[in-house]
Amino acid sequence: SAMGHAASAESPRRRAVSRRSGSPRGQSSSSSSSIWKVPRLFMVCGTSPHDLVPWTPEQRWRRSLGKNQANISRSRGGLVGLVNLGNTCFMNAGLQCLSHIEPINAYFLTGKYAEELNPSNPFGTGGHLAKGFAKLQELLWQRSSKAQTPSQIHGTLSKFARHLFRDAEQQDAQELLAYLLDGLHEDLNLVKVQAKGSPVSKPVDPDEEDERLAQLEREKGEEYVAALTWMNNLMRHKSVLIDLFQGQLRSQLTCGVCGHRSKTFDPYLYVSLPIHYGMRTLEDALGHFLKEEALTDDERWRCPKCKRHVDAVKKIDFWKLPPVLVIHLKRFEFDTATCRFRKINTKIRTPLAVDFSQFVSAPQKGSLVYDVISVANHMGHAGRGHYTATCRHPVDGRFYHFNDTDVYEAEGDDIITKEAYVLFLMRQDSTDWERQDISNPEVWPHAVSNSMMLPAVWELTGQKPPAPPPRDVSEVQDAGYEVPGSPLADVEDSSPQLPGADASRLGPFDDDPDGSMAPGKEEAE
Repeated sequence: SAMGHAASAESPRRRAVSRRSGSPRGQSSSSSSSIWKVPRLFMVCGTSPHDLVPWTPEQRWRRSLGKNQANISRSRGGLVGLVNLGNTCFMNAGLQCLSHIEPINAYFLTGKYAEELNPSNPFGTGGHLAKGFAKLQELLWQRSSKAQTPSQIHGTLSKFARHLFRDAEQQDAQELLAYLLDGLHEDLNLVKVQAKGSPVSKPVDPDEEDERLAQLEREKGEEYVAALTWMNNLMRHKSVLIDLFQGQLRSQLTCGVCGHRSKTFDPYLYVSLPIHYGMRTLEDALGHFLKEEALTDDERWRCPKCKRHVDAVKKIDFWKLPPVLVIHLKRFEFDTATCRFRKINTKIRTPLAVDFSQFVSAPQKGSLVYDVISVANHMGHAGRGHYTATCRHPVDGRFYHFNDTDVYEAEGDDIITKEAYVLFLMRQDSTDWERQDISNPEVWPHAVSNSMMLPAVWELTGQKPPAPPPRDVSEVQDAGYEVPGSPLADVEDSSPQLPGADASRLGPFDDDPDGSMAPGKEEAE
């Protein structure tokens, strides 16, 4: 890894501060502990004489909640440090960032994860990672001590992600987060998949698939093709991690000879933005990521129309943004002159509320303003360094800095610094967050209706569409329904629901054939 290797290289601990007492900054973890004052909001979040008090997450996350009451420690909930087990600051920082995302910790603290655990998934860890993360939430939110030892999840990660702990060296927090997002997803994947090595479907000719999608776009538009790709992904991947973190990119390749344009719509759980010293803001990094790129020489593209490699132009666009957007600032680059990695230390200025409206290329159902909620930081340089986390607390809304066992409040310019390495941003949205369901396309992030997409779902899954309702009175009578002496329209309104006409899944027989009433279409920005 390009990250740090020596424990001695870890930066000096910042002195802790008590925002309640206004006392001088302490000189050590022991002195910071002695002046710690309980945040005021924790004192009133419950009336229990015991340390654990009930906590109610935001209403919009109710679909991520289980049957259990979420309880947190009113003296230390969410403000607990993690013991460094030997060059594990990268792990501690990543775990703190994920654990302070409200719908995630609520999902685990209320026991919802246990309802959706998929221990038989051959691509997961047998449920061990999800169980270890659930135990970690108990340590961070339901314990009153200053710090906890993350032994269980460290053991699980060491077993299933050995590359992250080789030779007990410091590793990359971004690599850890990428593994956590994917590993937790597979442990909680609601799709039952075949075992590894099982027969796969017949390979698809890429040129034929390119033409098929192009024809579909001409007939039904880009949004339909993007939704079709999303549907195919949901057939294999469906979990709370997908619902919260997965977005969609559009990638376009344009032939420099014939002008043919090939498009793909790809899912992502995080975005890696290259940065350089000339950049000053997050806006600069986003603009650079989205600019056109010329493919020449060894990077030439094989055009499916020309049937040969040609010069081309590549363009990536944000098609759909997820409720929680993870941005990795690529601060480490390989220097060919020295054959070593070097770190780009420039500060990427980022406001705490970021408007992405100028960076998306398709309508979005939710707000395009995102709040920064967590930051994983890297101090030092390539080859040696130290990781910390800065997280917004979901109860009092304040930011806190987590430096292994030390925890103290962060304010102003200390929230996002030149050490920011991975940013977590959450959509500002007053609407309810939805869980993904392949049988209900209207909850997807796309501006599509059930009537538009369900025929494709039925074709993909091999299901038969529901039978249409009877067309005349005799058919209604033959079906066993009583017909009063009134027009057929009255029969349809007053009779029991007809076979196959489930109101929530009307498919092609609903009253919105063109999708004009799709949720979010009118309010799409």
